[in-house]
Amino acid sequence: MIHGIDMFSHQSYPIALAHFVRLTLLLVLFLPTQACKESTTEPATSRRDLLTSTPWLVQKVLALGPAPGQSTDVTNSFPVFTVTFGKDGRYTSILQSGTWELIENDTKIVLDKNLPSETTGEIVELEKSRFRLRLTLPLNDQPTPLEITFVPTEAEVKGTSPELNFETLWREFDTRYSFFGIKRINWDSLYAVYRPQVSATTGDPSLFQIMSSMLENLKDGHVNLITPFASYGYRGWYTRYPANFLGISLLASRYLVADYGTTAEGYMRFGRISNDVGYLYIGPNFSGNATLWALGIDAVIDSLREMRGIVVDIRNNGGGNDALSKIVASRFADQTRVFSYVRWRNPGQDHNDFTDYQPLTLGPLGVRQFLKPVALLTNRRTFSSAEETVLMMHAFPNVTVVGDTTGGGSGNPIILQLPNGWTYWVPRWIMYTAEKRVYEGIGLAPDIPLWITPSDSTAGRDAILEKALQHLRAQ
Repeated sequence: MIHGIDMFSHQSYPIALAHFVRLTLLLVLFLPTQACKESTTEPATSRRDLLTSTPWLVQKVLALGPAPGQSTDVTNSFPVFTVTFGKDGRYTSILQSGTWELIENDTKIVLDKNLPSETTGEIVELEKSRFRLRLTLPLNDQPTPLEITFVPTEAEVKGTSPELNFETLWREFDTRYSFFGIKRINWDSLYAVYRPQVSATTGDPSLFQIMSSMLENLKDGHVNLITPFASYGYRGWYTRYPANFLGISLLASRYLVADYGTTAEGYMRFGRISNDVGYLYIGPNFSGNATLWALGIDAVIDSLREMRGIVVDIRNNGGGNDALSKIVASRFADQTRVFSYVRWRNPGQDHNDFTDYQPLTLGPLGVRQFLKPVALLTNRRTFSSAEETVLMMHAFPNVTVVGDTTGGGSGNPIILQLPNGWTYWVPRWIMYTAEKRVYEGIGLAPDIPLWITPSDSTAGRDAILEKALQHLRAQ
């Protein structure tokens, strides 16, 4: 039937014939065009073009194994970040940057080629709407096979209202932050104070101030909020205390009788403060290439191996990569020892839901250890992974800590991203001493406490270093 006309009725034949002719003409005109359209295939988008077409946001992370086909969702233990693959062969993210290259017919990707951090990943899936990658990365300090699913940033970020961003920030801290119980913080009451201050018309500067004011209540040096126009970070862990450090330049010029220069990309400076006592400064943080750090500390130990003792100075070291701090501390290890315990916050509504105590150990690494007396210098700006260095080295019997209490930051933060693109850090574990004492917000006390007085500072005298030298000579 065509519009109610029976084409096989004699009475309707002339009309049907007219319709048939009209249809035939339409088909003659239309079908070739359609055939051309169907036979014309758009060029397939290359994988390189797909990778570089958008910033990719981590959506899901699976830890693979141990048996084939098994996997565990570890998204909550993995930093949520955006990575951009540039057409110039470089990638960037809030975590790091480096080079990338497709190999083996674009089925694999090499990151940081020809560097110690070189990693090769298998591209499982790559479409406009999704990118799945399998590679091995450190997770909780262990190399772990992972499958990471990325989505285009614009596909994930659908709402950027001030209320949505505030709710996201509050909720992620509510389900992840590890120190509510220890610090006796009522997070719900803070929501009641700050949530009414946010409306649909709240501008970015005001929203940043409201969020920062709420986070300030945590008094946590590992809590940060980073925006394109401003950054928040709690600094009370050191600003309320004396510096107790005169700076490496003044110290080197006044105290080093032999200056051997720097190593490990400039993060280590070493020499002798007397004929029989060596000196090593590490700072301002633990960053850089692990291979160069290992070569650097081995060179230091080799150069100072004949000394009766070494002063290791990590004052004003703000932390960083704990893998690098382990490289350093292991050169003073006599045997493998437990130096700390950690408990991870289990994501969810219960602020007191944690894993069991997990011991952290460290033993000798590298070509040589220095097992003679060591004085480790600390102050309030010794923080985070630098404090973990204190825990590691203090576990060894030849190490004595001299100076001021450390900053008290142990949270191991995860880096997350708000819908509007702002990034923030949420601490997610509790680290304890080897005796299972909490030091978050308290710090690690030295064996020999000492401050640099204002008169010492004016005179350019480092009383902490002089005390360490006196201690080593008495051994």
